[in-house]
Amino acid sequence: MTEDSIDFQPIPGENAEDGQVRHLFRVSVSLIDDIWVNFGGNEYLVINLSATGVAVNVSSCLEFDFGHIIDDARLRIGDVHITGVCAKAIHCSVNDSGNFQFGLQWVDMSTENKKTLEQALGQLKVKALKVKDLFEEHP
Repeated sequence: MTEDSIDFQPIPGENAEDGQVRHLFRVSVSLIDDIWVNFGGNEYLVINLSATGVAVNVSSCLEFDFGHIIDDARLRIGDVHITGVCAKAIHCSVNDSGNFQFGLQWVDMSTENKKTLEQALGQLKVKALKVKDLFEEHP
């Protein structure tokens, strides 16, 4: 922030006239979704995932250097494998359960990898939005 204020301030490079609109959202991931990312030979559990990046559990905010580009990352979403991806370390925070998580942004992802990721995200979104009928009788 550039001013002492509790009011929202425009983010540089964004058009303030458009209002605050989130065009993309992250899909929360559960353990049963079996989604992992591999950076430099280390495998990390994915906490949430989007077309533009990923958040992973880490043991410390010192695990990645901010702004560091990680080459040859691999993303595994169940049986789907996306390889040869680059990611940029963006931020570290503490999640609701008190664990550290690191946010990484995809960099220069190939068209094929983007398409594969978007298809996998579509399936995860459908799965996340399914609602069981509470009145349906179950055997």
